Formats: sequence, C-alpha cells, structure tokens
Amino acid sequence: MEEVFEPLGRFILRVIKWIIIDAIIEFVLKGTGHVVLKLLTFGKYPRAGRDEGRTVAVGFISFVVVFVCLSMIA
Repeated sequence: MEEVFEPLGRFILRVIKWIIIDAIIEFVLKGTGHVVLKLLTFGKYPRAGRDEGRTVAVGFISFVVVFVCLSMIA
C-alpha cells in the first residue's frame, strides 16, 4: 500500500508547494514591485499587462535592498 500512497502524497505536496511559491511571487513580489515602480516613476509605470516581468524583478530587488539595509543596521 505504501507504493500506492507515496507518489500520491508527493504529488499533493508538490502542488501545495507550487501554490505557495506562486502566491509569494504573485502577491508579495509583484505587489511590492508595483508600489515601488508607481512611487519611483510618479505613476507612469507599470503599464497594465506590459511590465509584469519588470514589476516582479523590482519587487525582488526591493526586498533584497531592505534585507541588506536591515542586516547593516543589526
């Protein structure tokens, strides 16, 4: 019976991991990048549907910058 349920359990855990990672990228990084780009460009960017890759990249970079600044303070 273990041979039957082990792949099923791995599949379920893989789906849960994918959902969590997708949620982090979609909501946290993209949301942060959107806010940062709006602030830095005075509302000009990001354009709807065209700058999604840049939005995620800016969100990731802004998290790295905040982490580095916090580690320098501590």
